[in-house]
Amino acid sequence: MFQRDMFINTVLSAMEKDKDIYFLSADFGAPALDKLRQQYPNNFIHCGISEQAMIDVATGLALEGKKVFAYAMAPFISLRAIEQSKCGPGLMDLPICLLSVGVGLGYADAGPTHYANEDYACARAIVGTTVYSAADAQTTKQIASELILFPKFAYVRLDREDLPDIGELTRFDMNAGYRVIGEPTSNKVGLISHGFMLHRCVAIQNAHPDKFYCVDLIRSKPFPENLVLPGKALLVVDEQTPSGNLAACVFEGLSKQDTFLPIVSKCLPEKYIFDNGGRNKLLKENGLGLTDIRKAGERLLT
Repeated sequence: MFQRDMFINTVLSAMEKDKDIYFLSADFGAPALDKLRQQYPNNFIHCGISEQAMIDVATGLALEGKKVFAYAMAPFISLRAIEQSKCGPGLMDLPICLLSVGVGLGYADAGPTHYANEDYACARAIVGTTVYSAADAQTTKQIASELILFPKFAYVRLDREDLPDIGELTRFDMNAGYRVIGEPTSNKVGLISHGFMLHRCVAIQNAHPDKFYCVDLIRSKPFPENLVLPGKALLVVDEQTPSGNLAACVFEGLSKQDTFLPIVSKCLPEKYIFDNGGRNKLLKENGLGLTDIRKAGERLLT
């Protein structure tokens, strides 16, 4: 199931018992959204293509004690509405979940206006945010369930594609904010990622379990306090541009824990991408193909 539909369906189920949940949208293109709108019209508000206004409406509802989920395309709910996110849920510490769909190059061939390659850095920079990135539908469901039970100011990053499940995700993993795939040992390189790019890291780990293990950083802010990573080095793989990306987050988080393994960032270059050809082609052309990631990891083993 698409991550977006899983999240919306989880919220829809919760609305049966909790009428204080409100769902706001700047988009109509989701079957699950049609179902929610039909079943609970009084708890759904379509704000039009106006993400700034949507965050302001969400702020008003949250001030009235409502649990608010606001959904839109990733580039627009992040950068376009960043001041509203700061001044509403940020400054006032309100339980608003910003549901960001189509992160990275998810809207491939729509051009740089529709890519979200800076959203992670921007969301993480706002004081008070909790930042989640989902790699599969089961992770998405657990993130949604957590935010329904424990509402907070959160930025949830979902992929546009229907990605396969990575594997088992326990409540312990979810509470910790990460899961480990493979066996971490001192002679391996840890591949750290989240979302779409995690699938590439897992494919490499599955093919070379003697060289790599993976970490799915589900909740990167606040950074997991108990994350202990052995190995020769860490390769952080991210579909973002360099400044403030996942590697910067990992470096900051681990340095507070006195962990100083070599950390190398494998991410998009510092440029806007205007080419077409699909997501896989664009990633390969910009150094994030499977071979590129594997070779970068193997260099750290020498």
